[in-house]
Amino acid sequence: MLYKRYIEIGRVCFIRLGDDIGKSGVIVDLVDQKHLLIDGPDGIGRKVLRLNQVALTDIKINIPRGCKTKTVRTAMAKEGVEAKLAATSLVKKFAAKNAKAQLGDFARFKIFAGNSHPELAQRIAQ
Repeated sequence: MLYKRYIEIGRVCFIRLGDDIGKSGVIVDLVDQKHLLIDGPDGIGRKVLRLNQVALTDIKINIPRGCKTKTVRTAMAKEGVEAKLAATSLVKKFAAKNAKAQLGDFARFKIFAGNSHPELAQRIAQ
């Protein structure tokens, strides 16, 4: 089978671009070929996002099309979506990227020195 992650109602997605970057949501409805109606528990509310702004995950919950926010949140809590999503490589890569972006200049230098020049890392540690 070529594709495993279809765009379907109830598919959990990770927002990778836009104002709500790093949050998760569930596809509630399809607006057209390039837009999705997303709803989620992370305070994103119900909004329309472009398809290229989200990354689809393997997680899917059973909800009806166009259901209310309360229904989505209870279904996500019942399925344990947050724990499953935290275990995915997509979220782990995003967290690592953010942690690396928060480092200062000297912290980046120490990592560089430790990886490429072990003798330099020992002198920095002293």
